[in-house]
Amino acid sequence: MNSMPDFIKYGAGAAVLAVAAISLVMSAGCASAPATTAPPARLDFPAPNTGPGRPDLSSADKQDIDKGWKALLKGDATSARAIASQAGTNPAAELLTLQSAVVAGIGDPVSGLEQLTTAESEYAAAWLTLSVAAEKADDEKVALDAASRGAELWSEKRWREREQRLRQRYVGDRVDSARELCEMDQAEAALTALQPALELDPDNRDAVLVKTRALIALDQLDRAEVALSGLPRDPDVIRLSGKIAEARGDLSAAMRIYSSLPGDPDAILQAIAIAERQDDWLTAMNLYTSLPDARPEKGPGLRRAKLRWRLSVMPEYVQEAIDSPQLDRAQLAVVVVNLAPKVETLPGGQVPLLSDIMTLPSQNEILTAARLGLIKSDQFQNRFHPEQLVTAAEVRSTVDNLAQLLGVERPRWCVDESDTQACAAIAEPITGEAVAEIVLGVVTQEGEIE
Repeated sequence: MNSMPDFIKYGAGAAVLAVAAISLVMSAGCASAPATTAPPARLDFPAPNTGPGRPDLSSADKQDIDKGWKALLKGDATSARAIASQAGTNPAAELLTLQSAVVAGIGDPVSGLEQLTTAESEYAAAWLTLSVAAEKADDEKVALDAASRGAELWSEKRWREREQRLRQRYVGDRVDSARELCEMDQAEAALTALQPALELDPDNRDAVLVKTRALIALDQLDRAEVALSGLPRDPDVIRLSGKIAEARGDLSAAMRIYSSLPGDPDAILQAIAIAERQDDWLTAMNLYTSLPDARPEKGPGLRRAKLRWRLSVMPEYVQEAIDSPQLDRAQLAVVVVNLAPKVETLPGGQVPLLSDIMTLPSQNEILTAARLGLIKSDQFQNRFHPEQLVTAAEVRSTVDNLAQLLGVERPRWCVDESDTQACAAIAEPITGEAVAEIVLGVVTQEGEIE
C-alpha cells in the first residue's frame, strides 16, 4: 500500500494548484478586474468598532468585524467584504462593507455612507470614512463637512489634523492664491480663485476680506459693502469700510471711519493721508499726535503738519509764493523764512538797506534772508531785485546755507536725469511747491518745529 504512485498520491492537490495558477494568469490578463488586494498606503479612516457612537456588538460579531478589519489593513478588500457579510446585521458590518468598497475602488460607497451617517448620526467612524470616500470622489463639500463632523464627534488629534488639512487644501490655499492675485492687481482672477472656497465655507473671514478687496478694486462697491456686512466689525473690516467710502469719494466719511480706530496706527495713517489731501492740517496734526511714539512716521509727519498748518493761517502772499509756477527772489525768501521760522530768531549779520523792497509785504522775510546770508543782495546798489526769477544754482545755494545755519545735513542734489539715487531735483521753471518740498525736508531734520 505504501508504494502508491506519487501522481495518484498527490494528484488532487496538484490539480487544485494548477487551477489556482490558471486563475491567476487569467486575472493578470484581464484589465477590467478590480485590484481588490493591492495594499493601500494607509487607511485614513478608523475601524468600524472604534470611536464614539460605535454600535453595541455581540462577541461573535465583534470578532468578525475585527477579523475583517485586519484583512482590510492588508489590502484584502474581498476578504473583508466577505467577512462583513457574516458579522450580522448592524451598522459596524455595514460600515466594514462600505470601507471595503472604498479600498477596492468599486461601487458608490459615498451614497451608502451618507445613508449610514443619516441613520447613525453619532457614529464617528462612519463620518470619517465618508470624508475619505468623498475626497476620493472629488466631492469637496461632502469630504470637508464629513471630516468636520467626524472630528467634532471624535476629538482625537489625528482626525482634527485631517479636517485641518482638508480645510487648508480646499479653502486656505485658494484664499492665499486669491490674495496674491489681488496684490498683483488681478482682481477678476482673484474672485475666480475664491469662488470654490466660498462655496465650501461662505463665512470664511479671510475669504470674505479678500473678496471685498477685489470688489473694491473692480469698483463694485455695493457688492463689496454687502460682502463685508456679514462680518463682525473688527479693525480689518472697519479699514475696508473706510476704503469703500474713500472709493466712493466720501473722504470725510472715510476719515471718520479710519479715525474710529485710535489704537490702530495703520488706520490712523490712512486718515492722515486723507486729511493731508484735503489740506486739513489741523486734523492731521491731531492724528499724528495720537500715533505711538515708536512709529517712525510720527515725528517728521507732525512737524510737517504743523508747518503746513502754520502756512494755512499765514498771509495770502505766503500762500501765493508756495503756489507760484515761477518763483522769484522775493518769493524764495518768503518760502525759506516761513518754512524755517527759527531763522528769524538767529543772531548775526547786519540788517541791510535795500531800496527796492520797502513797499513789499515780504520785506521782513527778505531782510532776514539777506541778513543771514541765505540769499545774496547787491550791496553796492542796495538792491535785492525781488522780481528776478530764481535759478537752480541760486536755490541750491540758499538751501545749503539754510542747512548750515540749522546744523543739519544738506540735501544731495541730483547731478542729471540719469542720477537714480535718492536726490533733490530742481528743474526750471522753478515752482514754489518744488522749493517748499526741499526746504521742508531740510527743516524736518532739525526736529524743533513746534
